Amino acid sequence: MNNNNKYQNISSRLSINRLELPNRVVFPAWQINYANNDGTVSNKLLNFYTALADGGCGLIFTGAAAVSPNTIAFDRIMRIDSNECIPGLTNLFSEISRRGSIPGIQLIHYGRQAASSVTGYDLLAPSAIPCPVMSQFDPDYKIREMSIGEIDMIRKDFIDAAVRAEQAGASIVEVHAAHGYLLNEFLSPYSNHRSDQYGGNTYNRARLTVEIIEGIRARLDRIAISVRISGNEFVDGGLTPADFRKIIPLFEEAGMDMLNVSAGVYESMDRIVPPSSLGETPHINIASELKQYTSVPICAVGSIYSLDKAESIISSGKSDLIAMGRAQVADPGMVNKSLHGHESDINKCTQCNECTFWTTGDPQMYCSVNPALKREIEVYT
Repeated sequence: MNNNNKYQNISSRLSINRLELPNRVVFPAWQINYANNDGTVSNKLLNFYTALADGGCGLIFTGAAAVSPNTIAFDRIMRIDSNECIPGLTNLFSEISRRGSIPGIQLIHYGRQAASSVTGYDLLAPSAIPCPVMSQFDPDYKIREMSIGEIDMIRKDFIDAAVRAEQAGASIVEVHAAHGYLLNEFLSPYSNHRSDQYGGNTYNRARLTVEIIEGIRARLDRIAISVRISGNEFVDGGLTPADFRKIIPLFEEAGMDMLNVSAGVYESMDRIVPPSSLGETPHINIASELKQYTSVPICAVGSIYSLDKAESIISSGKSDLIAMGRAQVADPGMVNKSLHGHESDINKCTQCNECTFWTTGDPQMYCSVNPALKREIEVYT
């Protein structure tokens, strides 16, 4: 319940497909490496997400969860590539729902932005163009252009993963087509140099993501579908907001119910995880521009640390939802604390970015201001 009238917009309900969200605050999917070694839900992972639900977050995207066994990019990554994952996810989604939040899960294939030495496989990509970042770190880096048969396999993996998510009780699935991962690689002329039906013009480059959305919708009538994109890749020859004038209607026609707008690829990591030098809300204008191209609710993200700022964005009409990642890692109770006038009690994010373990070489996510996630907490049970 909102006892603070200044947050009327961010605390208002919102419908997405058949869902009704209790408020407009989203926790974006985040690779945290808290799963068990086999990718199933550990107590540590369960406690992380249920703390967000207890804290008042309206929509929680768990994950990112790998859809294929050939894209296990980190130790203790969440997985949804087999039915063995369903029992743990069922308990996770049930506990999130029981606390009044909407449970979702993000589906991912890492494509070229992984390490062959970790996955144990050659990396799959639309074109055999190495990732300029990952190829420098991995001496065993191997990449190959996907065959049509491999594209068919990955499409099926995404759709089957969505079916497992629905069976486990997820209310919404998110197709990860951002941050330079596989589906983003197909979308972008920067990384997709194919000359067949999956390359070349905008429609062909969007084809695989469109087919995945269509396939999920054909199998699952009731579940909501979100798509996460990088509205600007911030690399020469990459996607810019203007490109999405054509892409977004294709997603919407295929069955997309929500658009989650981020930015960047690994070569522009400072856009995926904006540092303090970029200031507050550096990407809000990207979300606002893309909002013109769709009728579905749109979510903005990037250096949004307070409900005050979130409220101003919603009230201005620039976005319908606000994803707050680092702010809620620092204090999973920040939504309820803000709504009840206890902002002074919030553990505020310092933007040290210790939480982005993949940029620091750490084995899992830590937080310098959240006592439950400090470095000395290492136990998996």
